[in-house]
Amino acid sequence: MLVFDMQVVDTKAIAQQAHSSLQEAWHLGCTGRSVEALTLAGEILADAKARGDDRLAAQCDTDIAWYCFQIGKAELGLTHVRRAVDFWKSNEEPKQESYARAYSGWLLLELGLPEEAIEEATRALDLADKTADLKAQSLATNVIGIIFWYNKQPDRAILMSERSVELARMIGNKTYECWWLINLGGAHSEGGYIAEALRQPGEGRQMLVRALELTEQALDIATETGDNWAARICLGNKAEFHSHLGEHDEALQCMVRYRLFQENSYVRDREQYLYTLGQIYNNSGKFEEALSPLLEAMELIDAGGSFDSCIQIYLYLSQAYEGLGQFDPALAAHKKYHQAYLRNSAERTQRRARLAEIYYETKRFKEVAETESKRAETLEASYQKLQEQTDILANAVYLDALTGLYNRRYLDSRFKALTSEKRPYSIAMLDVDHFKSINDNFSHMIGDRVLSTIGAILRSQLRITDQAVRFGGEEFAVLLAGAPRGAADVCQKLRSAIEQWDWSEICNGLNVTISIGVASALSGKSPNEILAIADQNLYTAKKSGRNRVVS
Repeated sequence: MLVFDMQVVDTKAIAQQAHSSLQEAWHLGCTGRSVEALTLAGEILADAKARGDDRLAAQCDTDIAWYCFQIGKAELGLTHVRRAVDFWKSNEEPKQESYARAYSGWLLLELGLPEEAIEEATRALDLADKTADLKAQSLATNVIGIIFWYNKQPDRAILMSERSVELARMIGNKTYECWWLINLGGAHSEGGYIAEALRQPGEGRQMLVRALELTEQALDIATETGDNWAARICLGNKAEFHSHLGEHDEALQCMVRYRLFQENSYVRDREQYLYTLGQIYNNSGKFEEALSPLLEAMELIDAGGSFDSCIQIYLYLSQAYEGLGQFDPALAAHKKYHQAYLRNSAERTQRRARLAEIYYETKRFKEVAETESKRAETLEASYQKLQEQTDILANAVYLDALTGLYNRRYLDSRFKALTSEKRPYSIAMLDVDHFKSINDNFSHMIGDRVLSTIGAILRSQLRITDQAVRFGGEEFAVLLAGAPRGAADVCQKLRSAIEQWDWSEICNGLNVTISIGVASALSGKSPNEILAIADQNLYTAKKSGRNRVVS
């Protein structure tokens, strides 16, 4: 009996020590020592599995997902977090499931999978709201804000990020406040860049100045808490904002300060430091100085850098060579930039395949565990419910990743609602003129940028009552509220805005126009009939010479 009691005491002591070590790992991850945090959490995870402590193992998997994000190992992090999500779900711990799903969403976005990311982030926020846990709400709200930022919807990103910062302050969590302020600053900068692209330089500058203020607040907290990882991000972002505003000396000062926080930095950090420095030198016309850091960054590509970093490095390198009049190496670098862009697109497809493999393996291991624990029927029902909820959320994903507009799925849902509505409306079909020639003559990458810019123009020009949709390829649809005459006027305004846009900002010699067909609710009995008539009018517009509106 004494021996048994001693064993119980030893088991409790071991568990307490493991939880204490896991807290130590989290502290390391919050102070810029994420590799050490990952190593320690991995040791705790192995021990927890050996002792059969599944709950501690799930907590390790959850935390490890964040450390993997910090050091740029998103796929590894996703493998861990999927196991954690399944455990928290099957054991009905919604708060912990919320954290794991939020990390999962962030990692999916890091891998360039925004639709999968929004599903996870939406689920995370729903769980956090149900448990009324402010910390989980803060994390999930932040991730949704980042997804809006990624999809070039800064207004929504700012709204969500402000809420996440507010929640972090309510609970007194300085680490979260710092991290979310960084993202809030980034959302403001995106708004600034879009405003400048829309020829609103005053608003663009105002938003970039605000981005600097928010990032400085985050830097103060990072310095106070000793978070070197966050401090490096702050200084890199500040340097980029200053450089974009033409404040090159201030940008270089930020990069000098950056070096003070490079202890415990990773390949990804060093790579970003080097290409940011090269970008600043390029912007200030110091092309000779830009070459050295960019060539050094290029050497790090094979040491663990991301495709996104690779794309930036080759782009800035081609600009530096061009500025020096060295056109052969400039062309060679630009070709590598184009190849990296295409590789990145192919890699996203491969990631989706690997993601499916991760889901399959996770499910298979889970089924084995269910059989061993004789809870197969109960857990299978739980998993089926999870699958049903996933299907519901999948149907709620209405955003097109490239343009930031609604997608075809959203249009179908609106058509169902319009069938029962009595308000007047019109439907416009838009098509980019000679889009195949743009892809053939300028590259598919330029074609993507054209579509993305058109999405931004549509959002800026349409009335608040109108809704733009990427219908497919180079085609767009717009739901226009009100009388037919007003719809035609709006479409003429859109056509003119796109024709007059300075497309040389994207590529010299590029000109873009659109053709539009419009039909009102008086033209057909159902939204689909009206859409078909609008499409016929679009065909007429293109046959009549393009760059015109037919209604």
